[in-house]
Amino acid sequence: MTYGFTGKALAAAILSLAMTGGALAAVTADEVWQNWQEVSAASGQTLEAASALRSGDTLTVTDMIMQMQSPEGVVKGVVPRVSFRETGDGRVEITMSERYNFRMSMTTPSGKTNSNNLTIRQNAMLLMASGDPGAINYDVTAESVSFTMQDFVVDDAPQDMRIDLDLSGLLASYLVVQGDPIQVTSNFSGKSLRFAVDGKDDSGSGAIKVSGQMSGLAGFANNPMTGLAAGKDFVAMLAGGIAADFAFTYDEGAMTIGVVDEKGSTTDIRTTSKGGKLNFAMDNGGLTYGAAGKAVTVSVQGSAIPFPEVTAAYDEASFDLRFPLAKADTPQDFAFSTRLKGLTVSDFLWNMIDPGASLPRDPATLIVETKGKAMPLVDLFDEAEMQQRLKSGPPVEVQSFDVTRLQLSVAGVELLGDAALTFDNTKPLMQGGMTPMPAGKVNLSLSGGNGLLGKLQALGLVQPDMVMGFGLFSGMLAKPGPTPDSLVTEIDIQEDGRILANGNPLPF
Repeated sequence: MTYGFTGKALAAAILSLAMTGGALAAVTADEVWQNWQEVSAASGQTLEAASALRSGDTLTVTDMIMQMQSPEGVVKGVVPRVSFRETGDGRVEITMSERYNFRMSMTTPSGKTNSNNLTIRQNAMLLMASGDPGAINYDVTAESVSFTMQDFVVDDAPQDMRIDLDLSGLLASYLVVQGDPIQVTSNFSGKSLRFAVDGKDDSGSGAIKVSGQMSGLAGFANNPMTGLAAGKDFVAMLAGGIAADFAFTYDEGAMTIGVVDEKGSTTDIRTTSKGGKLNFAMDNGGLTYGAAGKAVTVSVQGSAIPFPEVTAAYDEASFDLRFPLAKADTPQDFAFSTRLKGLTVSDFLWNMIDPGASLPRDPATLIVETKGKAMPLVDLFDEAEMQQRLKSGPPVEVQSFDVTRLQLSVAGVELLGDAALTFDNTKPLMQGGMTPMPAGKVNLSLSGGNGLLGKLQALGLVQPDMVMGFGLFSGMLAKPGPTPDSLVTEIDIQEDGRILANGNPLPF
């Protein structure tokens, strides 16, 4: 929980840093400073200063205090100097101290303290504001921006840990549009991001070291400044039409993790990738979330594992989710998909179960693509409504569920399938209490299954009775397919509850 709060605080600190470009370019420096305070208040922060003195075309703010307080705790930072210089062409140039600090602290339900310090360093950072009071546009450049988190305290106990992040070649642009809420749209890029974690356990004998880097970073964000810390109702704001979305990509990445346990045994993990992405969006229509990575390699070695180096790799891994959030009177679309393509593992692992290489070692693939319609009966972000609804039934009625693609390929076996199911929500719920019995069809095909079972039996990995049971079960559910060692089946789930396999009723 400490690190979750720390992540939120770090994000708030970065947002505060970004918002230093939120100056009203067509106004005076004094009005810019006033606007900063108004924008901070809208986002649930307070912004004060020991002094704000004007000299010619420049307003200099000293000891600018940024503070954000919530039920979890407080984040407080002081920037020694901020200068607002009117350039004479309708713009305002903003420069800041190269180093400043934040203190983050919270009190747990048991009354103990969790805290840490955050130091921000920026090299050659320049913010240039332009536009008008209703739509402020500004550009940010910096040779580097670094963040150091240390002096951790967890449950009143000091922790020996340090976290460092260093972003180089920052280019960003922001558009701040006044309204209720204020909307911030941004684009950013960075040449590279380096990160490191160095920590020891309470005894001092165990340790962890993490280091890595990402290059070719780029991102987009369109977010409302909702002022949740100020107590605004997020559910009501979501229903009122606020929207937020975020996307992030990178070109290459690498990471190493080194762990030493209390006995001195080591585990070393190394990963590389050729890029990835993360996206998130939310509005009154629903939530969209996705992530992907490509050309990923992983290697594990060390004295703590009972074998030499183990490696794995895959060409692509991803997932995408779309689901409605707001209470609705009509069915809403949802979708989920996941893909793992080209998975391989080192021969060492294969040889542990198949030293004679009788099993095909082709790359494995898993693809699942689904979609459907569902009707939320309550606002899924409203915890009180959710708890009340769960007393009488599920909070969401699933109307339909389709598997548009199912593919599993591994060890010479391929399973393919699709399905189209509907749900009559006037009928009783099945065991588990989430949905009633569906109606519809499921199509499946399997190739290479008997061959694989025979090889696994020869290796002593399955027993003969399992092979016999598979034969009996497949004979009841499936029929021979168009090629040798292939099976196909069509499962028909009828509205009266009967289940047919290839037109034949099943005895259950």
